[in-house]
Amino acid sequence: MLVYPVIISLLNTLTTHTLLTRKRSFFYCVVAFILNTLFVLYAVFLTTEHIRNPLISKYTLIFIAFMYIIYNYFVFDESFSKKIFTMFSVWILSLIITFIAFSITQLFAPSIDQKYLPHLAYMFRFLFHIFVILSSKFWLSKPYKKSLTVVSNKIINFMSLYLIVAFLLLIHKTSITYADSNDLSSFYETFLSVLSIVTGYVIVFAGISSSGKTIMLQLHYKIVKNQAELQLQNYKTLNESLNQLYTHKHDVRHHISAIETLVQQQRYPEALEYINHFNQNDLSKTLPTLCENFVADSIIKYYMSLAIRKSIDLDTNLIIPEAIGIDSLDLCVVLGNCLENAIEASEKLSPETKKTIHFMSKLVGTHIVFYISNNFSGEIDKIGNTIKSSKDGRSHGIGLSSVFETVHKYNGNVDIKHIDHLFEITIIMCTSMASEPIA
Repeated sequence: MLVYPVIISLLNTLTTHTLLTRKRSFFYCVVAFILNTLFVLYAVFLTTEHIRNPLISKYTLIFIAFMYIIYNYFVFDESFSKKIFTMFSVWILSLIITFIAFSITQLFAPSIDQKYLPHLAYMFRFLFHIFVILSSKFWLSKPYKKSLTVVSNKIINFMSLYLIVAFLLLIHKTSITYADSNDLSSFYETFLSVLSIVTGYVIVFAGISSSGKTIMLQLHYKIVKNQAELQLQNYKTLNESLNQLYTHKHDVRHHISAIETLVQQQRYPEALEYINHFNQNDLSKTLPTLCENFVADSIIKYYMSLAIRKSIDLDTNLIIPEAIGIDSLDLCVVLGNCLENAIEASEKLSPETKKTIHFMSKLVGTHIVFYISNNFSGEIDKIGNTIKSSKDGRSHGIGLSSVFETVHKYNGNVDIKHIDHLFEITIIMCTSMASEPIA
């Protein structure tokens, strides 16, 4: 009955697809699954029909696992560690479903012909697994992917060790043949093993979820801290502007008197030079208003001041209205992370390289478009769909992940391109405003 293993393999693969991000086309995944299944079936056929050796059977199991690891590696976009973790999670779930299905089948044993019991067990097993797939698709998929995004590979590797041991224990304890399930003592022993493994898995997943929440709290703390620094800088800028105003008000009558004296003496060239010098006074130089939106203006000014201190040219051409319909915290996440990453990348360039960041925004219909480009070293450290930065290892890629998550809240899109030594990010977000389409 090789058809049953094929169906189980298909259900396990579909479950994995609900939990991970596919990087290949649907057609590619189907072809890869068919080829992978054919290899696995051939190995199973050899060991069950021609080579009846327990040792060979164990090696066959290793071969099957290896084939599915290859499939996951080429089909999904997450890091290798997270693919392994998810694969063993799905397999453990599959074995537990098998155990439950065969246990329920025992309730019908007295009234059903023994030869039909395995078929009934597989029917229950498939129904349970279909329910699990639907639950995973509609309820578990998003929080699971979010947890995988924020948790580092080191933590995932540590958690995976438990899953591998648990899977091997289940393989040893759980029998998928109806004959073995008649042994009551064996049934209770397997039940306790399954219960222990499920409890352990819940603890493992709770640990991953807790770790993810801790990292997200650290990120939100950083955002709030940056907002406080922005506000503090605004107060300092306001205070400096007031001091400049008082100074100018105090000195203006002296300047007027000096100019008046030069004009009365008909020393016009000197009067004109004095006026030009007064206009070019450093005290009158302040950062201009970059856009109408106060929050965005404050954020961009903060990073512009930071760029100036690091000898980086931040060129802006912005249209960001005040009533844009985007939450201030979300605007901080998107603009702050993108500008911080651009400045960080520019810092790594050699001193003789010109460090320039271009930042533009415009309204297109009911959407706002942000475009940021900067030069970078040409090296991209990427794991799956996450681009790493040089920040603390626990925070690798968290900034951009937060940008993606925030943009998706506004039915938007993030497009990242890196060609040669130019890094570009284009962000489109839906706003509550409308404007004429811009060509």
